[in-house]
Amino acid sequence: MGMVQIAGFSLVCYGEPGAPLERGGQQSPDFTYANTSSADTFWMIVKVIFFLLLIIGLFFLIIKLLSQKNKILLGRSLRSLGGLPLGQNKSIQVVEIGRSLYIVGVGENVQLLDKIDDEEEIAYITELLNSNHSFNGAGFESVSGWLKQLVKKKDVSEEADITDSFQQVFQHKMQHLSDRKKLMDELQSEQNNTDRLNDKP
Repeated sequence: MGMVQIAGFSLVCYGEPGAPLERGGQQSPDFTYANTSSADTFWMIVKVIFFLLLIIGLFFLIIKLLSQKNKILLGRSLRSLGGLPLGQNKSIQVVEIGRSLYIVGVGENVQLLDKIDDEEEIAYITELLNSNHSFNGAGFESVSGWLKQLVKKKDVSEEADITDSFQQVFQHKMQHLSDRKKLMDELQSEQNNTDRLNDKP
């Protein structure tokens, strides 16, 4: 029975179009598409583009609403005011937490550089950073200059320690070289004196 069904199915599937069916004697339906006009095709493309733009617009609207909700929730206690890139994967960030500003160095690790509690300085820095967000070039230069001075203060103290130790090592090596040169000169003069004594008959 199974072989008969498979053979009958294969005849139907692989038969020629328009050939009568064995069972009912009817012709197989012709599956050609109805002639569609170019206007119908154009309107179909317009509809697809419209719905695509509608979906993209809804996506952006949802993202904007979610970001505003997060700003409202996080804006009360924690706020990033901005930063200054120092090099590859290194920057200084100014973060406001409560009523204090924290200057944070971000690189391979995150390090607290300074904490500012003075109300006047907080107001000044916040004003500078807010004017920076309004694309004021002078504000950006003054904020970046302030942050660079903050970093330089820390670097100067580290460089002073490194410079002192370097100068001590350098002086020690130079002293050692001068002592060695004196020793070599003395040995050379003794060798010359010995050679002169040996040369005399």
